[in-house]
Amino acid sequence: MSPPRPRPARSLRGRLARWVVPALLPFAAAAQSHLDLRDEALAAYQRKDYATAQSAIEAALALRPDSPRYLRQLAALSALTGKASAAIAHLQRLAALGVTADVERDRDFASLQGTPEFRRVVDALAANRQPQGTATVLAELPGRTGIIEGIAYRARTGEFFLGDVHHRCIWRRDRAGRVDRFTVDDEGLFGIFGLALDETRGLLWAALSAVPEMEGFTAELDGQAALAAFSLATSELVHLVPVPDDGRAHGLGDLVVGPDGTVYATDSRAPVIWKLAPGAEEPQVLAQSPAFGSLQGLVLEDRILLVADHANGLFTVAVDSGRINALATPPATTLVGLDGLVAIPGGVVAVQNGVEPQRVLQLTLTPGFAAIERVRVLAAGQPHLTDLALITRVDELPTLISGAGWEGLEGARTKTPPIHTVRLFQVSLSIE
Repeated sequence: MSPPRPRPARSLRGRLARWVVPALLPFAAAAQSHLDLRDEALAAYQRKDYATAQSAIEAALALRPDSPRYLRQLAALSALTGKASAAIAHLQRLAALGVTADVERDRDFASLQGTPEFRRVVDALAANRQPQGTATVLAELPGRTGIIEGIAYRARTGEFFLGDVHHRCIWRRDRAGRVDRFTVDDEGLFGIFGLALDETRGLLWAALSAVPEMEGFTAELDGQAALAAFSLATSELVHLVPVPDDGRAHGLGDLVVGPDGTVYATDSRAPVIWKLAPGAEEPQVLAQSPAFGSLQGLVLEDRILLVADHANGLFTVAVDSGRINALATPPATTLVGLDGLVAIPGGVVAVQNGVEPQRVLQLTLTPGFAAIERVRVLAAGQPHLTDLALITRVDELPTLISGAGWEGLEGARTKTPPIHTVRLFQVSLSIE
């Protein structure tokens, strides 16, 4: 049950905190979350108490049946305790989710090496690495040294706006492909994550978070976050609204602007969904729950927010009441590891960068985001379709960032990403 290879905290994922709200009785009733059980299992595994680890992971899997991590870990623990057939069955379930895992050389599976059953499941997992769907490179940005996380597209001018976590700025790419810095140097800005246009009011909103990967980071800044609005006409900073200092660490990852100018933003560290009304001096809590793990992308439709949670799939939140609803994941797929979302007719397209291979999914939903009807893989395993970040829509086609820059920091002693090429990929929608 070797722990997975550490990954950078893209969109603040991995910095998970639990915040119990007694008023949310349906969620508060659970004594332990699957994340608590995961930590318990890892501690037991490290002291070679495999029976305790297995019990904890079984309980975690019962709470999150579509978790590739838990299936792999349960397979490993079964192999370590001499339950070969159970180990194979868990790996078969993992392969059926359409994801992969490098188990062939994992010492936890040594007892299965050389068996036909293990060879077959290794081959099935490897097959999931093969390219699926189509993804077309719309634009390339070579020579980048930042971490490009946020994206917004202005149809009337053909401009892209790109949020840079490392350089604490927004870049603008014009219709001719020229890239310049949209925002000026400003020590008051943190790393730029999600972006959202408000054409009605001529504003570009950004989610700002202080993270170690940004230039000028200090421990005193850790956990600070804010919403910022810039003039589309002049690039002037019009509003800078910090998240309230409530004793918790905060990290804003994405945001959406409602028709009336209200801004909604996900905070993956508290975890909270914030609401900033027009003219308000500070954002207010719209929803918070111990059911939230690591909140990421969101879309708004008919007063309902659909919110991606990197650890827990999809939730809906009613903007008028704050009521939270967890959506069930359809069988034979996984919604663990979701990040950016963009609305399309009949549903959303989601970036899933928390599994291997990283994928772009089309989710068909019932009206009002009441349920998920179907999940399709639009693209996976394509060349350069990795290190994925947030997503927008260009000429009605979902368009996302790849080569964001997070993966260049893996194992590096510096927080400065190496020079790399950022690509904007477009995917075509699946039509029945």
